[in-house]
Amino acid sequence: MGEGPQARETLFALREAIARIEGKPDHAARLTAGLHPEAGEATPEERLERQGLFDGMMDEILAPGTLVELRGLRLQQAGSVAGFGLALALMAAEKNAKARQRLLLVADPHVVREAGLAYAPGLHDFGMSTAGLVHALPRRIEDALWLAEAALTSRAFSTVLLEVHGNPKKFGLTESRRLSLKARATGGRLLILRQAGEEEASSAFLRLSVEPAPAAARHLADGSLLSGSIGSPVFRITPEKSRIPGSPELILEWNSDDRRLHLFEQFQPSGLGSPHSVALFPKASDRPHRQAALGSLLAFAPRLDRAS
Repeated sequence: MGEGPQARETLFALREAIARIEGKPDHAARLTAGLHPEAGEATPEERLERQGLFDGMMDEILAPGTLVELRGLRLQQAGSVAGFGLALALMAAEKNAKARQRLLLVADPHVVREAGLAYAPGLHDFGMSTAGLVHALPRRIEDALWLAEAALTSRAFSTVLLEVHGNPKKFGLTESRRLSLKARATGGRLLILRQAGEEEASSAFLRLSVEPAPAAARHLADGSLLSGSIGSPVFRITPEKSRIPGSPELILEWNSDDRRLHLFEQFQPSGLGSPHSVALFPKASDRPHRQAALGSLLAFAPRLDRAS
């Protein structure tokens, strides 16, 4: 049996009290904010190396004629994968202000049923104009592939985002190869948003695993830190296929004002949410720790009496 929420609250309170007694206010603040207490700031050399890898990766992603795949582990992370893809598309559009600015999002119907459509006020808060996004919802994967290829051929969009649910049989190495050649020939940019899919062979020169990460803790008026509040979108990026050797995991934060991704410079969070979060429903003390067997099941057929 795991420890209950009251025990966790008491444990964190004791840790904070000990940290303050020992004269370590930063240690206590990190505990309160849900951060690793022993994780110190990165050295200047580590920051410079991480910044260099980040800049090199962004240069490859934002280059024209590329095919990049963004993969989410679970369908619950569809918003993070789509948000990171839109962030890259906006950065690419800002990089070349004279180029076409419109984006095309070819959504997947199954993902839309589970995660919803693109929300106009949310897109505006994200830093993009709703008029600059064209949304398509084809029924079949064959139609989605045709639409993405036609959009690249038309050269009417700065970036095409193709959303794919899982690993469909009709979208494999041959299809990705054709899209990669089309993007290279037209100078277009194609982002594959693979939602809840497994790693598989692809012609994408770069594949990134995208996960949501906690937002930065906010400083209150009294100088304390408030964690778990709404902040700028933060993404945990893990390169799965990259030309850059030794690419590490990166934590990136999106700034909607200047429409750029930045390295997350705060301490590495210990997990989603605050360390003081408790279970929604406390564990019952009078129940067994394992589910009881169902037992035997009997089927009863209704009796049909014929009217006289």
